[in-house]
Amino acid sequence: MTNNFDIMKQIKRLISFVTFVDLPIQKKFILFSIGAMFWVIIISAIGFITMFDMSDRSKQMVDIIWPQEKTANIVIRKLRGANISMHNMAIFKDEKSISANSRRAKGTLSDSHGYLNTLLNGGQIIDHMWATGQFSEPFNVIQVKEVERRKIISDAMVNISNLERLVDELTAKISKGGPGLKIEALEGTISEYDAITRDTVTLLNDYAITVSKEWKTFTIGMRQRLNVAIILISLTFCLTLALSVLFGILISRSLTRPIKAIIGQIKALSAGEIDLTRKLAVGSKDELGILSNEFNKLMENIDHVTSFKKVIEEDEVLEDIYMRLGKIFKEDLDLKECAIYEVSNSKNTMKVVYPPDAEGVETHCEREIQLDCELCRAKRTGHLVSSIEYPDICKYYTGGVGGTHMCIPIIVGGNVGGIVQFVCDRLDECDMSSIEKKISKAQQYIREAQPVLEAKRLMRTLKDSSYKDAMTGLYNRRFLDESYESLVSGILRRGTTLGLMMCDLDFFKQTNDVYGHDVGDQVLKEAANIIKKNVRSSDIVIRYGGEEFLVLLTDTKPEDSVTVAEKIRERIEETKVKITGGFIQKTISIGVSEFPADTQNFWEAIKYADVALYKAKERGRNKVLKFIEEMWVGEKY
Repeated sequence: MTNNFDIMKQIKRLISFVTFVDLPIQKKFILFSIGAMFWVIIISAIGFITMFDMSDRSKQMVDIIWPQEKTANIVIRKLRGANISMHNMAIFKDEKSISANSRRAKGTLSDSHGYLNTLLNGGQIIDHMWATGQFSEPFNVIQVKEVERRKIISDAMVNISNLERLVDELTAKISKGGPGLKIEALEGTISEYDAITRDTVTLLNDYAITVSKEWKTFTIGMRQRLNVAIILISLTFCLTLALSVLFGILISRSLTRPIKAIIGQIKALSAGEIDLTRKLAVGSKDELGILSNEFNKLMENIDHVTSFKKVIEEDEVLEDIYMRLGKIFKEDLDLKECAIYEVSNSKNTMKVVYPPDAEGVETHCEREIQLDCELCRAKRTGHLVSSIEYPDICKYYTGGVGGTHMCIPIIVGGNVGGIVQFVCDRLDECDMSSIEKKISKAQQYIREAQPVLEAKRLMRTLKDSSYKDAMTGLYNRRFLDESYESLVSGILRRGTTLGLMMCDLDFFKQTNDVYGHDVGDQVLKEAANIIKKNVRSSDIVIRYGGEEFLVLLTDTKPEDSVTVAEKIRERIEETKVKITGGFIQKTISIGVSEFPADTQNFWEAIKYADVALYKAKERGRNKVLKFIEEMWVGEKY
């Protein structure tokens, strides 16, 4: 099974190689064109080679075979002419005829002997017509090298020499015999001459036939070569066409498949039907492979951002969202130094919400911006503030020299609801291009978080308004009803004490009757502020009734509640509330109980504090009393 897998893998690699899958698109088409050009060159080369070969062989036939054949035919013609001259000498015995025919025969035989000698050694032949005295067009003869042919030529030359001898012999007989010489006396010489001529002509005819056979062989060879060339060109053309179609299909498929897949994903994305977890198959390393890879990264990023938005929508409180954002910035985007500020436009302040342990601490900016958020440039302008281009853009930045920072505003409800700050303390250790890409990704998460933050902040505001008293800003009894269980379970789990203080302003109804409700409200607000300032931020202050306040001191020590209550009583007594025409001073009575020391029932502990309060009223007001069992005279709560 593994071997089959390896074989398939190797085949895929081979196909990828021959189809240029991993090459850039431009190189794909360049190499495809080069491949097509290669086969065109092959076809052309076959044609040119065939053409040059045929031309070379034709030239060889014209330059070698044809001159040889022509020479043989000239010699045959001349031998026949010499034979006629010999017979004329026997017929016409006058001196003039004998001289002319003898000279013509010997000249013709001499020319023949010379032509055959040229065949043996090579040279130029200029044919001389003895009858007319004209010369034919000269032509070159290449030396005959075939042994058989050279023997034929040599034998023919010997015969011609014998013929020349017989011409001289016949001339001498005729000249000696005179006009009365009978022809019978010459028959032996003429017969011998005719026989040698026939033998020589036969030899030369055989030579000419041998040479002419080469023409036939040449013609057949040329036809075969032409046929082979046509077949090779046809096969090469068909192969070229098939390869072009095959490679064209493979290359076009390698181009169109990822394009169609991307188009399909984009259409699905626009229709809202896309599965962001489904990735495109990346089958190449060319531009389309890179595009598919980047598209997969984009889909993965969109999926991650979308999932992030779904997750934070389900988060219960804002702090969870801030923590999740900070974790993504730090761990996923590797932006180690980051801080998130939450802006309170109503209070004109901003606080650090990430990292959670940095609240109230000066981080990379001066503490003043937390007390007055308008000092923050990013909050004031609502624009990204970067020290990359302008190093001294923010005068409240306290980072090291050579460092850089970026502050990105979080827009909530059309206003700046928060600031995300990214810091790199040492510029030489920061890759600016990499940081800017990470910041760009961080902005995507910030944009996705903005509407969720807006909704959560609105819900928190609505929840706070339902849990808080509108006039004093303190928690109301509804808050107590919904949160006391978690408060009690925490106290019991940690094994600590919950101090309960029931506070009531003395003679408050008299204040309303004498000075009016506006002054009464002013007194209530002042009393609420004093109580809040004199307890810890972890303690809970509740407006329990008209002029009654319930204070829950979490994780306190036994008897510390009385000390805190006494401090509040003293501050109330010392405070002068300004009113029209002067000021007034009020006192407060406080009853104290402790949970679970006094009782295991939370609401009973509140009742005990209330009982201690009324005992303090009975004993003259402006007092702090700790509940003791003797104060409870009625039935158990």
